Amino acid sequence: MAAEKLRTYRQKRDFSKTREPRGVEQADEGNRFVVHKHHATADHYDLRLELDGVLKSWAVPRGPSLNPADKRLAVETEDHPLDYIDFEGLIPEGEYGGGPMIVWDAGVWAPMEDARTSLEKGAFKFRLWGEKLKGGWMLARLKPKPGEDKRNWLLFKEHDPAADETTDILETRPESVKSGRRIEELAAPPKTPPSKPGDLKPGKLAGAVRAPMPVRIEPQLATAAPKPPSGEGWLHEIKFDGYRTMVHLEGGSARLITRSGIDWTKRYGKLAAAFRNLPCSDAVIDGEIVVLDDKGISRFAALQDALASGHDELLVFYAFDLVHLNGWDLTNTELNKRKSLLETLLAGHVHAQSALQLSGHVEGDGQALYDQATEMGLEGVVSKRIAAHYTPGRSHSWTKTKALDKDDFVIAGYTTSQAAEGLAALALGEWVDGELHYRGKVGTGFDAETLQSLLHRLEGLREGAAKLDGAPKEVIAVRPVLNAHVHFANRTADNALRHAVFKGLREAELSEAPQAPRKRLITDTDLASISITNPTRRVLGKSGPTKLDVAVYYAAVGDFMLPHIMGRPVSLFRCPTGQPKDCFFQRHAFKGMPATIASFETKNSDDESKTYISVEDAKGYLALAQFGVVEFHVWGAQRKRLDKPDRVVFDLDPGEGIGWREVVEAAVHVRDELTKMGLVPYVKTSGGSGIHVVVPTTGKLGWKQFHQASSEISSQIAKTAPDTFTTVMGKDNRKKRIFIDFHRNARSATAAAPYSLRARTNMPASTPLSWPDLESIDAPADLNYSSLPGLVARSGDPWADIADHAKDLPAEVIAKSKS
Repeated sequence: MAAEKLRTYRQKRDFSKTREPRGVEQADEGNRFVVHKHHATADHYDLRLELDGVLKSWAVPRGPSLNPADKRLAVETEDHPLDYIDFEGLIPEGEYGGGPMIVWDAGVWAPMEDARTSLEKGAFKFRLWGEKLKGGWMLARLKPKPGEDKRNWLLFKEHDPAADETTDILETRPESVKSGRRIEELAAPPKTPPSKPGDLKPGKLAGAVRAPMPVRIEPQLATAAPKPPSGEGWLHEIKFDGYRTMVHLEGGSARLITRSGIDWTKRYGKLAAAFRNLPCSDAVIDGEIVVLDDKGISRFAALQDALASGHDELLVFYAFDLVHLNGWDLTNTELNKRKSLLETLLAGHVHAQSALQLSGHVEGDGQALYDQATEMGLEGVVSKRIAAHYTPGRSHSWTKTKALDKDDFVIAGYTTSQAAEGLAALALGEWVDGELHYRGKVGTGFDAETLQSLLHRLEGLREGAAKLDGAPKEVIAVRPVLNAHVHFANRTADNALRHAVFKGLREAELSEAPQAPRKRLITDTDLASISITNPTRRVLGKSGPTKLDVAVYYAAVGDFMLPHIMGRPVSLFRCPTGQPKDCFFQRHAFKGMPATIASFETKNSDDESKTYISVEDAKGYLALAQFGVVEFHVWGAQRKRLDKPDRVVFDLDPGEGIGWREVVEAAVHVRDELTKMGLVPYVKTSGGSGIHVVVPTTGKLGWKQFHQASSEISSQIAKTAPDTFTTVMGKDNRKKRIFIDFHRNARSATAAAPYSLRARTNMPASTPLSWPDLESIDAPADLNYSSLPGLVARSGDPWADIADHAKDLPAEVIAKSKS
């Protein structure tokens, strides 16, 4: 909400030049006020009152008066961020409001009536308690003149003991209540002169080699370490929580390349302009893009929110290495020399509010910095050998140490006590090879409200729960569907957590968009007809969900899932005995098959007759749970138009060394490339480590052309980021790259159906998502048989309108695929 209110404020300012705060959304801290004295185009005072997450602001040209007879004009201006309340400094000439500004007065305020109603009416009474201004005041809105667009008010003092008809408070108290300085004393802070091209002499550094500007340099990665290295020969930096980025500067423009090699310059919006005036012909700068909270700490969730909402003005780039400059390759130059040259390059271009920042460091023993990072709640510390060369990929010359160990653990049970008046501790488990293992208890980090709400949720999970091996007798077992985020010191020899602290539940949240009323495909009669034998049998292993859990899941998501599978050929993955070794695919009709599961015959490309099945109604769909069906896999075509496929699937399958965030980056890039082709891409998790990007089509092509066209599209996308993607099968080709699997678009090939469970630990689901939701999810496994029904019931199906956006595949793609 505050972000929208601050849009005008941010649009008027270039934060690469002014040190004014960008404004990080934060909770109200109370009814604070500030009066700024401001020498700009016209000298004036600014009254700002904290309300609804922003500072409501009025410019008062002649300043406030303690004399009730003085009516001072107050012009309402744009809302300012809360952190502006402490701003004092020099706004650069040429920028909006250029000139010095001091905190002339500050304190707290209180409305005499409801503040929002009074402001709306235009008669706003309030009290101030500051160092200079006290007592009752009033703002009265003036009736605008014809054609006047400014909102003019009158500010005046009320008759009370704080009124003074003789003292001119502006003359007697001109100083800042923050610094004690007068505004005339406020001069521009000493500047480091901007570096000039002549100051930068990379060729004189040992190890520098003449080289053309590289297309890409793979970033160097740090190896995890239990503590920062001690002794001489190391430097230590703060570990950021953002997107690792290599900035390529050439010809006055900047390209911002992700860790996996994708160009995200457009996505980062205005950030590229921060590098425009650096004094170099070409350069490659290594760093991290972050968004800072109100304490100056990088928060990945805030970065995701800023990117999703288009608030690129919040983005900050922390530069920590320089690997190419003015035609010289610096990767074989020692780190301390590279960093010194980087500091020279950035000199005069970095200030407190600039979007470009230099990552500082300390040398020697990094323990003090590590302790400070832990105390502040930072991510941790990255330690680097001072004399090390820049080595792409994982290396031991860079190490990373988390401030405190942290991880997510399954809540497998709980204990109670009379002293705690309910919940005492959570019993934690960890999945290992499909089975849940006990990892100890956590009994601290809860407030009273959390204890009460957790106990209520856990009590509802007791039914059907299996006792966890190794857990104490007093532990009350629950079904393992909730995950706790826990900080802990270390683990014991038997893997139990030491000094564990509960930090919250790890739960996925999906945005709630306006949606049409839910169309019911599964009636109460259908639900009542479900018949399950052996309902308590575990489907996979002794810790997993039961046969009944799976049946309940598919009943709960059926209204959303059925439109995507009904009438399409389907392959079923069945686990009838509860033993993983007995699971198998069922593509054809089987004994006892529900009557409304259709069986039909068709010929394959070799003119051989094959029999397949399809789900035709809710009753047959629900009945499949009795047969141990866990997964649904569908064709990209309707049974009645079997030779005219209508959905293209691009399965992004990450190879070794690729993390979830990098797969998300890749999916966003694929989306953008498909959109350029005039297509409308949709996205879902695969239920594993990958992502499916799905495009609805008009169904005009036969299978051969369809498959060839998807191959051509995949090849075109792969060429835009060859270090990230491959279209060639084989494990060796996928190492540190993402395989775009287009072969799911061949006749009889299938892909996991939307909302299908996957027969894996905790049974995740292949979940359709909106694109913003994709970027907000840190762990796709959180979208599982337990969590997803509630999430989708609130948010609706983001694929509900997929058929409405069917497009022809581009003619040029079809033509190329034929050649």
